[in-house]
Amino acid sequence: MTQLEKTTNNAAATTTESNEKGIVKFNKPFLFDGETFTQIDVSGVENLTGQDLDDAENMLLRVNKPSMVPEMSMTYLFFLASKATGKPQEFFFQLPAKDSLKVKRTVTSFLNAAE
Repeated sequence: MTQLEKTTNNAAATTTESNEKGIVKFNKPFLFDGETFTQIDVSGVENLTGQDLDDAENMLLRVNKPSMVPEMSMTYLFFLASKATGKPQEFFFQLPAKDSLKVKRTVTSFLNAAE
């Protein structure tokens, strides 16, 4: 499966979350940089390193958003999602709110699964 799936004609598939680990299905097609997406695969979070987590924390400090629990920060989690998918952080920040929360929950669950 490709990291990002372009729009399909199956409208029902875009309205539910996938059972596939790491696949976030959007509630409706999402247009970004001239491409339409119905889902994104954030399973690459499993391949991130401690350095990536440290880079995410340092980024929070640079943008003046320090957090006692960075794993709860949208900025932190979207940085990690960006690293995992190769999509810019803006991709995640421009998602509709419900889809943003789906991404946040999915990335958080990957991080918590390691415990």
